[in-house]
Amino acid sequence: MPYLIGCDIGTTNAKSVAFDSVSGDILASHSEGYEMNHPQPDWSEEDPEEIFQAVCKTLQKVVEEVKDSELLGVSFSAAMHAVLALDKNGKKLTELVIWADNRSSKIAVKLRASQVGKKIYNNNGTPIHAMAPVCKLLWFKENEPGLYKKASKFIGIKEYVIYRLTGQYLVDYSIASATGMFNIRELQWDTYTLKKLGLKSEKLSRAVSPYHIEKVPAGNEAKLPAGTSLIMGASDGCLANLGSGAIHPGSMAVTIGTSAAVRICSNKPYSDPLMQTFCYVLDEQTYIVGGPSNNGAVIFEWLVNTFFPNEEFDAVVKEASEIEPGADGLLFYPYLLGERAPLWSSMVRGGFSGLDIRHTRANFARAVMEGIMLNLYSIGKILLEMGKIRTIYANGGFARSPAWVQMLADVFGIEVKLNETVETGAVGAAMMGLKALGIYNSFSEMSSFTTVGQEFDPVPSVHKIYDSQHERFSRGAQLMLSHAI
Repeated sequence: MPYLIGCDIGTTNAKSVAFDSVSGDILASHSEGYEMNHPQPDWSEEDPEEIFQAVCKTLQKVVEEVKDSELLGVSFSAAMHAVLALDKNGKKLTELVIWADNRSSKIAVKLRASQVGKKIYNNNGTPIHAMAPVCKLLWFKENEPGLYKKASKFIGIKEYVIYRLTGQYLVDYSIASATGMFNIRELQWDTYTLKKLGLKSEKLSRAVSPYHIEKVPAGNEAKLPAGTSLIMGASDGCLANLGSGAIHPGSMAVTIGTSAAVRICSNKPYSDPLMQTFCYVLDEQTYIVGGPSNNGAVIFEWLVNTFFPNEEFDAVVKEASEIEPGADGLLFYPYLLGERAPLWSSMVRGGFSGLDIRHTRANFARAVMEGIMLNLYSIGKILLEMGKIRTIYANGGFARSPAWVQMLADVFGIEVKLNETVETGAVGAAMMGLKALGIYNSFSEMSSFTTVGQEFDPVPSVHKIYDSQHERFSRGAQLMLSHAI
């Protein structure tokens, strides 16, 4: 049977998933993990070679498992905002500097407050923050000018994988639109921004459509058959919307993995006057508007490891669920890693408020869960001003927990649907690949890829509690931000 592989290159693991091209059924999948390194405070890096080898291994394992079937191609999803400097021979001059790296935070704060920063945001759709490659490159320019000048290319991780497999430096419009250097209206590298960086476009990859196809040569390192189609695909965030079905008016995608994001679809680019949201390209006709949070499930992991040692996550969630909504007045601000949307401050930090002697560890667990959700609701409320949302599609690791998903429905006051698979990035990549190959003419023909499983309805009385709680949360968040400035 014909199949296509969706390969998702994430922050901590690469996963390849083989999909039946007709039914959308998963035929095989394989995941390989890798480490995030922090060689200095505020630095977050990864080894690009380790990631590339992980990608190759996942592809080899999946192809081997379905070896009697016809491989149509491989389509890619990848995490955004990474920067890797290469020399003229394609050898690395730096490690891969990922989205979580905050070394450029001071540069970002200064740029964000300037008219130059506002124009860069309006042109390119990427909020001015340390996550953005435009800020990372400014850091290299100021702190390592020799390296900045010597580098032949500045690329992201998907570009590195494509380069290693084909010898071509290519970047899809979607990944490019998350660099802060790509004009989302003109779909090309932004002349104004590159001039401010003192950077020639030749040092960046050639920007191509997410539907662009390259053929792998014989002897490629992934051991794919010669002539296999590689479809560029898009960014993981944009593809999560596509892979969950949240590309129609009235729908929203909420993803909670290590980090988190809230996103909606638009048929035109959007720039928020307060620079609170991003606008990234899915394809030439589709934009994804939303906001990312640094503080997703990693915060709950911190809670469990710190206060519930040797206990399972599910047991902690169960204990928290025994506490009434509102956690008896205990409120948590989840800014342990700084924050992107809606505060856009690397310096802001979290905390608890409303603590009194009645509170137990179960209250703390409940408050942490609610704090993560209330922060996402702050992002969601900005998007809700753009239009009414009737359905939320939830994905990411948290979607495996009914208690988490019900809390999401109650906080937002909106019905939540779960896809039968949480691997929505790989699903979206496969859907884009099948369209690129001409097997389907539109995404609407691929409804079997986005099958909905469980549905969760909000409880109106609980939503009322959370809506009131959010007013307190918003005031406290602004206070936290003012102390950070």
